[in-house]
Amino acid sequence: MDIQKALSAIRKGTVQPVYLVLGQERYLADSFRREIVKAALSDDEIEFNLAHFDLKETPVSLALEDALSIPFFGDYRIVFLDNPSFLTGEKKASDVEHNMEEFAAYLEQPSPSTILVIMAPYEKLDERKKIVKKLKATSEIIDVSRMNEKTVKDYTQKYLSNEGYEISQEAFDLLLRLTDMELSKVMMELPKLLLYSSDTKSITKKAVEDLVPKSLENNIFDMVTFVMSGKTEQALVLYQDLILQGEETIKINAILVGQFRLLVQAKILMDLGYQQKNIAEVLKIHPYRVKLAMQQARGFQLNLLGKVLDELVENEFKMKTGQMEKELLFELFILKTEQQLKNEPIFVKK
Repeated sequence: MDIQKALSAIRKGTVQPVYLVLGQERYLADSFRREIVKAALSDDEIEFNLAHFDLKETPVSLALEDALSIPFFGDYRIVFLDNPSFLTGEKKASDVEHNMEEFAAYLEQPSPSTILVIMAPYEKLDERKKIVKKLKATSEIIDVSRMNEKTVKDYTQKYLSNEGYEISQEAFDLLLRLTDMELSKVMMELPKLLLYSSDTKSITKKAVEDLVPKSLENNIFDMVTFVMSGKTEQALVLYQDLILQGEETIKINAILVGQFRLLVQAKILMDLGYQQKNIAEVLKIHPYRVKLAMQQARGFQLNLLGKVLDELVENEFKMKTGQMEKELLFELFILKTEQQLKNEPIFVKK
């Protein structure tokens, strides 16, 4: 079930005995966790009628004993089961033994005064397992899968509108890039942006630049842009800034290797006629990362991207074997790439 429909029903007092919260979007999962507690328990009841069990450390049988307990001075008891990795195809993550027959028996006849919530932060479950089939047949499934680009945009825009704020397109695009198009990260950054912009109710690009931190990967994205557009001075300044922040040259180089490898792969698949969705499926990475890679690779000759990648790989070997000072090697890479851009045709002829 869509989480909004589920939350609407819960707020109206309609709750189910068993919920399976399935998916990796943490913000939505946490929202469901908060809302069901708020709807079913008063502040005074929380201390006595709310329980959490980490199934990496606790047998499910102990959690079910708690679920079978009668609520203390209230109508409901809520029991959360976290990290049920036995529902997936993952290798055994701990030595805790779980009684699946006992779990299946509870699902067949759950306690009417307990709300059992299984928090499954996984992309999918192992459909071959009997307990998974039983759980899906007897529970209300709450879909908290990671959102696609359009859904993240729509959700964020609706949230801002409900709060009475607007955001410029430049600021919005930057916010989404700095948060890797992940709703949980977006929602984590919004409170300070709202507070900062409380007077104008308008979020600017400068506000995002000042308040939303850049990850190393985001800085590497900018590094690629500077290097491949011949902005040598900006690339060198960014490199020195990263060094001052405590980053290691060999780590910066290694991430650049991964980024240029992605550009080469994206370029090859683009030339073969693959679209963003198909490339994401082939490379098994987030579609938004593919979108950014396609934007950076578009127009550049595959030969040039390959040469830059080869240079980075060679530098990595030299750094690890101590053939030359790491900082000098990296700065020479930036300068040599600028020269390549001058000497070779950059853009693909249409």
